[in-house]
Amino acid sequence: MKKTKKIFQFIFLAIMFLPVYSFNLKPGCDPEVLLKNCASDLDDFVFIKSFPIESNKTGDKTEYSYVLSRAINYRIVVCEQNDEGKKMIVNLFDRNKKLIASNYLKSSKKIFSIINYMCSATGVYYVEAYFDGEKKGCGLNILGFKK
Repeated sequence: MKKTKKIFQFIFLAIMFLPVYSFNLKPGCDPEVLLKNCASDLDDFVFIKSFPIESNKTGDKTEYSYVLSRAINYRIVVCEQNDEGKKMIVNLFDRNKKLIASNYLKSSKKIFSIINYMCSATGVYYVEAYFDGEKKGCGLNILGFKK
């Protein structure tokens, strides 16, 4: 009986002190916080959907697809949790997986936070997102449109 009581006391104390240690951990990737911080970059574009991007190891790429409609202007807002200067590269591909837009300009090695694209043909488009260089990271892509 005494042994059981001591075990329960130990478990109780362990649970009580667990939150104290968790404050020292690095905050996780929170898509809701990122959306709140970056949604204003849509400006006058209407929000469609957000896509969380989280890379747990070097070289991870996130891919997703979306149907875009002809003659509609689309915007992808690139939002990263920027605690270590990590930059997300986002590439937009057409239905044939041909690159049609990117937030990375190779000639000047600049990375932009917004991609605007006027859709020329209705169909499935593909987005690839990853973090520049040898970096892991956390971010969000926000898709919007306007006619």
